[in-house]
Amino acid sequence: MIKTKVNAAKNPNFLGYLHSFRGLAILIIVLGHAVVAAFIGAYGAFDETAPILMVSEIFYHDSTLYFAIISGLLFSKVLKPKGYYRFYKNKLKHIVLPYLVVTLVLTLIKIKFYYVYGFQESIVFYFSNVIKNLIFGKANFALWYIPVLIFLYFVTPILEFLQKKNQLTKVLFFLILVMPLIVSRVQVLTEYVLSMETMLYFMGAYAFGMYLGTDLDEKLQLIKKYKKIIAGIAIISTAVLFYFYYNEIDMIGKVSLKESFFYIQKIGFALILLMLFKRLDDNQPQWLNPIATGSFFIYFIHASILYAITPLFLFILHATNFTPLNVVVAALILLLVTIGISMLFVQICNKLFGNYSRMIIGA
Repeated sequence: MIKTKVNAAKNPNFLGYLHSFRGLAILIIVLGHAVVAAFIGAYGAFDETAPILMVSEIFYHDSTLYFAIISGLLFSKVLKPKGYYRFYKNKLKHIVLPYLVVTLVLTLIKIKFYYVYGFQESIVFYFSNVIKNLIFGKANFALWYIPVLIFLYFVTPILEFLQKKNQLTKVLFFLILVMPLIVSRVQVLTEYVLSMETMLYFMGAYAFGMYLGTDLDEKLQLIKKYKKIIAGIAIISTAVLFYFYYNEIDMIGKVSLKESFFYIQKIGFALILLMLFKRLDDNQPQWLNPIATGSFFIYFIHASILYAITPLFLFILHATNFTPLNVVVAALILLLVTIGISMLFVQICNKLFGNYSRMIIGA
């Protein structure tokens, strides 16, 4: 493994192991979407009972929780001492503004102007779609998470107050942290809906990240001490998810058992990965660094790239009768090409806009 040394002296707030975790998280998300795209290309429809898709879903689904945990951790460890003015200014410039730019471009690409007549009607039609896509995260299927993330930024002062004020508020903070066990994320693929359940689900992970980021070194020592228990919980939750998928078990009333165990599983995996990357100290994997740096832009555009290029690789999916193997090969190729194109866009933006590029590609 090629590694690079991080010069902490230049930026004492830079957490190399967290940066590597962010890079791995975006790779997991893109790979999960690539498997789905390849599977649909091969079989024509999504079917989570198929073994290859079942395995992918169990390890990939809800991986966006990793980003929520990272965001909460970074707030407590790095951003909170700088004050809320800088916190919100940073998020406005490096999350909201790039989200706006991407939404403007993707909406223009996707919009069907033949539904309207005349220049003025087209402009109104376009911007009405932009506004809807901004609010609901619908410029592509992956952008649903950005309105959720913006909601998490809005409630950050409330969560910090609950975390610090007194014993009663600390209990409330803990309840928010475990709330995803009984408040399930709602899957909304096509409708223009903001689900409060989904926001609360990810608020639990964000709060968990804030908890981790407070006295982070001490928490990392606890993770190391109880690593076998944490690994055991992650393995058991994964086994339970296989049982649920195989037997098609999910809902009890309004609670999704799958989502509850995905929350446990992803927290377990996050702690294990943080510990493993932390053990590398300053010697983090070099190849993950540019991917981690461009992770938000990759997240913004990977879905659009992925489904634009998938038809180009249908010949792999239909090459032989060994379709499951074809899906694996095609998914890996889609992952590499999608990441490659995304990183090319990042490099172009960096060359064209220099220090201002973060307001387009995110950070």
